[in-house]
Amino acid sequence: MSMGLVPSRTHTSSDLTAYGERYGIDYRFPTQHRAAGQVPVLHGRIQELEPRPGMQLVASDIEVLQRYDSRSCRPAPLSIIVMLEGRADVVLGEKRLDFTAGMALSVSLNEREGLQAMQPPNQRIRALTLALDAPRLIDALGGKPLRPGSSLHAWSLPPGLQQMLEQALTSPLAGIASRLQWEGLALQLLAYGLPPELDVPTARFSPGEWQRLERVREQLQACPDQPHSLASLAKLASMSTATLRRKFQAAYGCPVFDYLRERRLELAREMLLQGHDVAHAAQCAGYLHANNFATAFRQRYGYPPSSLHRSA
Repeated sequence: MSMGLVPSRTHTSSDLTAYGERYGIDYRFPTQHRAAGQVPVLHGRIQELEPRPGMQLVASDIEVLQRYDSRSCRPAPLSIIVMLEGRADVVLGEKRLDFTAGMALSVSLNEREGLQAMQPPNQRIRALTLALDAPRLIDALGGKPLRPGSSLHAWSLPPGLQQMLEQALTSPLAGIASRLQWEGLALQLLAYGLPPELDVPTARFSPGEWQRLERVREQLQACPDQPHSLASLAKLASMSTATLRRKFQAAYGCPVFDYLRERRLELAREMLLQGHDVAHAAQCAGYLHANNFATAFRQRYGYPPSSLHRSA
């Protein structure tokens, strides 16, 4: 996962639309006709990395040629967005702010609200976005529960961390050192940017309830390939199916089987990167049919599993 400096290029509205399909972002281009897909919107570099499984990091160094607007349209337990240069107008619900250089945002989104942003033209933007899926975030919290809902927190980027991010972008290391560099920076961003409401006290669950919910989560984490059913998981938790469904959602911020799907796809992606073929990765991740696996994988990551296997 070497960062490397990818070549600068022009990005059209069609490019951004394809990018949005992968990450769950709806892009709008107010100054041009929507059908004009080849009109240049940006010029520069957009780099995508995975510091750890379940973490996605996107670094952008771009010139904005035409105004574009964006709105996230997928739930997200936590995204941390850093602005190193440039500005954008950001809206979430009733909150509006001018997002400028040296600032960072910690954003949690449910299925009802999306983060909206407007990027003015004729400016350079250098920014990073770190996104964590629910299993990775819960693991980072030591198994503590997540609080569902949308929130937006703005904070100032510490000068030392900003300097390290700048150095990593302009003078990236190579090979394994690059992976370790970005993994460390991602963890620092998480340490500084973790919103207080994500670290919810477990007091709203009795000790017994919490232990039983953790029993279910650990089973899904350790054995994603098994044919889990809500009834069997409820039995493991000594709860009714309705109670497990409700309390798991309240504790971890996502439904039981959304958590399982993320864990299965994460496992399969790790295996593909290790060189296993698609059929074997699908089987080990608990998918009975490779076609179903390929569809789920493409919806989650924006590209087919076969392309990842070929690159590995």
